[in-house]
This record gives sequence, C-alpha cells and structure tokens, in this order.
Amino acid sequence: MKHIRFIVFSFVAVLMFVAGAYAALPHTVKDYARVEMGGATLLAEVVRDGAAWQRGLSGRTGLAKTGGMLFVFPQAAHYGIWMKDMRFAIDIFWIRDGVVVDLAESVAPSPAGTADAALPVYTPDVSAEFVLETAAGFAAAHAIAIGDRVGIAFEGYASRPVESPESTDTRSAVPFAARYFIEELLREGGRGKNFEIGEELATDGAYRKYRVSYSSDGLLVSGIMNVPKGAPPQSGFPALILNHGLIPPDVYVSGRGSKREADYFARNGYVTIHPDYRGHASSSPNPYVDHDFYVGYSRDVMNLIDALTIVGLDYIDLDRLGMWGHSMGGGIAARVAVLRPEIRAYVLFAPISADAEENYYELPADEVRWLRSQYDAGENGREYYDRISPLNYFDRVSAPVQLHHGTDDSDVPIAFSEIMYEKLRTLGKKVEFFVYPGQQHEFIEDWPLAAERALQFFDRYVKNAR
Repeated sequence: MKHIRFIVFSFVAVLMFVAGAYAALPHTVKDYARVEMGGATLLAEVVRDGAAWQRGLSGRTGLAKTGGMLFVFPQAAHYGIWMKDMRFAIDIFWIRDGVVVDLAESVAPSPAGTADAALPVYTPDVSAEFVLETAAGFAAAHAIAIGDRVGIAFEGYASRPVESPESTDTRSAVPFAARYFIEELLREGGRGKNFEIGEELATDGAYRKYRVSYSSDGLLVSGIMNVPKGAPPQSGFPALILNHGLIPPDVYVSGRGSKREADYFARNGYVTIHPDYRGHASSSPNPYVDHDFYVGYSRDVMNLIDALTIVGLDYIDLDRLGMWGHSMGGGIAARVAVLRPEIRAYVLFAPISADAEENYYELPADEVRWLRSQYDAGENGREYYDRISPLNYFDRVSAPVQLHHGTDDSDVPIAFSEIMYEKLRTLGKKVEFFVYPGQQHEFIEDWPLAAERALQFFDRYVKNAR
C-alpha cells in the first residue's frame, strides 16, 4: 500500500538545515540524468546546490511527459518539500539505494497568495538521497509503487555521482567547448526518430496544420507541420524545415517565429515543418542550462531530418528538402549546411554570425565575461571558437544559399551576412545576397518581396530539383 503523508515541491526542504547548511556548497555543473522506472525513461534536470534546491520548479508552467527534475543530495536524510509558487500538479518520488521509498501523486499547487508560514511542508518517513519530480499522473500511468526499482544514469558521468557535491563531469579531460566542435558533430551520426503526427489544428482551404513531435538525442521535440491539401505528386510534396529565431522559452508558443513563412510556402505547394527546439513549447527541457552555441538546437534540426527519413511519409519527398531560417535560426541553418548534405537549398533571413565568438559580443557584458571564462582557455580560446564556427567549414557546403538582410537591422548586424556571402562566394559556392535599404530585423515592409525571392529560389533548387 502506498504510504504518503507529505505533499511537495518548489523545493525548499522542510528540514530547514537543507537550505541553510548546504547553501554554501560549491556550484557544480548542471546536467541531466536518465531515470528509468516503471518501464519508462525520463530525462530529468539535475539540481545539486542550495539555491537550485530552493528554486526547484517554482514559476515554471509545466513539465513534458518525458521530463522531470532530480534533486541530488550529499547524504540521505528526511528531505521535505513545499509547493511555493508552483503552477501545476506533480508526482514526487523519494529514492534511496535505487528504490522508491515513498511517493506523492498528483500534488496540486498551493493557492496563490498563501503565506509561507501556512504552506504545508511534508517529509517522508524514510530517509532518501534523491527526490524526483515528474508531471502529475506519471506514477499512475506506469503503476509505480513504493519498493519499485529506479535506474539513474547521469549524462557525462560513468555512474551515479560520488557522495560529495563536488562531483565533476568525466568529460573534463576534453575541453569544455570540444563537444560543440564541427568535427565532433560530424562523427555523431543521426539521433532522431519516432516522428509522430498529433492533433489537426484549425486550417483554411489551402493546407492542413498538425502538431508533430519526434525524438532528438532522447528528448521530445514538438513542432507544427503544414501539409498542402489535394493529391501530392507521385514522389510526394517537397518539404521545408523552418528554423525560428531567438524567442525566450517562457513566452514562446509552438510555431512562433515562422507562421507567415509556414503559411506562404504551404500555399505554394510545400510541406512545412517547424521544430520548436528543446526547451520550447511542449518539448523536453533543454539539458544545456548554459550556452552551447545553439548546437543543441542544431542537433534538433538535424535529428528532424533523420526522424523524417525513418518514418518515410509517402506525401513528403525526402529527395526534395529545403531549409529556411531567421536570425538565430539562420545561424542554425548555416551549421546544418556544413553537416548535412541532404538539404537541397538554404534561405537565411538576417542570420546571426557564422563565427561563434562574434555572436556573443552582442550579449550583455556580464554574460560575455561568463562565456569567455568557460570557453577562452588561455591561448586555446580562439582555436575553440574557430572549431565551433561553421564559417570555417563552408568548404563543406554543397547546397545553394540565399541571404537576405536589412540595412537598418539593429538586432543582427548586416556585416554578418556580408561576411558569410563573401566567404561562400570566394569558395565558389552558389550564393545570392539581397540587401533591403532601411529594413529592420523582421522584414515588415519588404517581407512580400523577400518571400517571393525565397520561393523562386526554393522552386528552382528544391521543388524542381531532379
């Protein structure tokens, strides 16, 4: 029988020494852990220090079905939890020695405005070394009970961490930034699968709109797909992957950042697929809590190609794939262009720089200082940036590229596109560059012209490719 006498979370431990005694513990690299229980696998965000324990999931809007948060403590104890500032219900599992020792199901948030002193804080009867939070209903869906076994594998760790919170990433022998090197990405291969079509959304007479999802590096990535109505060509419709720009995940909604493009290209005979990226909309949380040069998002885009290949939809012609990207999405597309030859043509609207270091000069000074502390390892700093930057690998680009940029863009300097164009042109690549006088980052006034040029380009190199 399930024994539950505590309710949980936003994590401030009931034993007040948790927040106090361990608040000064050194900060460790945040990571993700794969948690297996009840025949299911979760990718759980790992938190190891006092500030993160207290913050937990407070203020967040939800968890993916395959996501979670795993609290790792330096020793087993009766760690308690409250629901301060929580916005959604959760299941909580207390774990010790690879076994569920207690749990709470479908715990609801406390009413807004409840005073801290009135918030219930609950502790387990049995001491635990881990506390796992999942979306409400996970325990019931997988028939998980006290005494069930739990497997925990830490990303970047050979086994469960040592008892000290000073555990370090076993990849430390490799430079921190090396995981983002172009040559490393080339060696990775495909990690995308399980493309699924969800509910049909409201559409007009030209196309049908669907929610979609797929697996990318073990993460669930959501998205939107538009499919033209009518019978597809014998080989299937040509398809475009649309990469949105930088939008804060806490305000982002699925499909945002390419809605007008998705509508326009679908009306002109293309299946359009807009991946939300990890950490956005209904996707799994982003394992990379720090900047990863947008490599995680790039992986999600490349893994979408693999997932589409595996599922083999008869109305999509996989030999006729194109890619569009705006701003950050243009930078993602530039990286994909040197890694994946399957794409027939690329259209980039106001892309960020193809030089990884250059992009970070646009960030606030304190963030730039942090990034330099992480990536500029003495004399090797510039080498790291060079090996991460697609610009230095443009000799690998095999598909035509079309660039668009406004002269009054205050978000992304037009110089980024100018440098990209000159590099591709010097290497003898097929490249076009359109400049829009007085135009800003979003292409408001000149968007119809830019869209028409992009369509003609895609028609030439994708739709009519043979």
